[in-house]
Amino acid sequence: MNRIVIRRAVLALMAAAVVPLAVAQGSDPVRIGVMLPLTGPAALAGTSILEGVRFAAEEANAKGGVKGRPIQLFIENDEGSTTKGVTAVRKLIESDKVIAISGTYVSAVALASFKVAKEFHVPMISAGSTSSNVTDANTPGDPWFFRAFPGSDEQGAQSARDIVKKLNAKKVAVIQENSIYGSSLGEQMKKMIPQYGGEIVSVESYNSDERDFYSVLTKVKAKQPDAIYIAGLMDAGAQIIKQSRELGMKTALVGSGSMMSDKLIELAGPASEGFAVSSMFEPSTPNKFGQVFTQAFRQKMKKEPDVYSALGYDSMHVLIEAVRRAPKLDGSSIQATLKTMNDVPLTEGPDGTVSKFDDKGSVSFKIGLAVVRNGKRQWLPFD
Repeated sequence: MNRIVIRRAVLALMAAAVVPLAVAQGSDPVRIGVMLPLTGPAALAGTSILEGVRFAAEEANAKGGVKGRPIQLFIENDEGSTTKGVTAVRKLIESDKVIAISGTYVSAVALASFKVAKEFHVPMISAGSTSSNVTDANTPGDPWFFRAFPGSDEQGAQSARDIVKKLNAKKVAVIQENSIYGSSLGEQMKKMIPQYGGEIVSVESYNSDERDFYSVLTKVKAKQPDAIYIAGLMDAGAQIIKQSRELGMKTALVGSGSMMSDKLIELAGPASEGFAVSSMFEPSTPNKFGQVFTQAFRQKMKKEPDVYSALGYDSMHVLIEAVRRAPKLDGSSIQATLKTMNDVPLTEGPDGTVSKFDDKGSVSFKIGLAVVRNGKRQWLPFD
């Protein structure tokens, strides 16, 4: 697909996100910003997240909006670039006059852009940024960046436990993206695998634009690991899976949360069989709120939701509820409300999971493990 076609597709998606929500019902709309990578290496995740964001906003507007006012979304494509992310957040705040922002996905972009949003007293709630480095940059007790799901520290710890305990892997290799997302997960693996009785036998890094992993995999293969943990984005993860099988490796492969999508199975093809991934949401979820979301999304969108659409839905659903409860329609009131909210249901995690933010703006809940069997992820029971 050439650049012109990609650009047209992105513009159509952004327009579709705004037009149905921009019709005022006799009053000024509530202006909410959205920042996501809609092109570039993280676009597969970004476009799915946007579907969930749109779904939540349209759902709220169908119920009368917020305080009798419709929600209007202003969408910016940050392309997974820190420079473009900073530019995007400034445009959303200074030109579009948004009072809060849902975004973004790439952790490095989130870290750079939320510092700008904080200066303007505009809260951000992530739809996928995992690195604990971002929430660690918050002032404890006064966060301006929020995520309604566990950060990389918690995700890494739970993945380490599952690798050793559920997959019975004692010797573990790590292949990590050279980014704050990949390195933070890799550090957790190095820390936690030994605590559960395993051993890290190899750690290899790669740049986000790399797609040839044969030499890295050959080095890892020589260490004879029982499992390889891949800490990176979906595109690279799919290539690592395919190329490992081409090299004849039968090692168990485990991916980070960015890979919990049907799109990875499509990209990796038959090589994805047996691939395991830490999963916060599946359409087969036992979470009752998640079941309601799944049914409604399936009916309207004519397809299955995935973890990214669930992340997008949760980020916007929680943000809308904060706007609804805030005494004033401004960033400071919304941020203060987010800090104290502890009862908004989430689609992800076990049944009963709610948006109870800690003092750094993150939410904790148990993460499941899914294994690809016969071309479909099967979610193992929570323990």
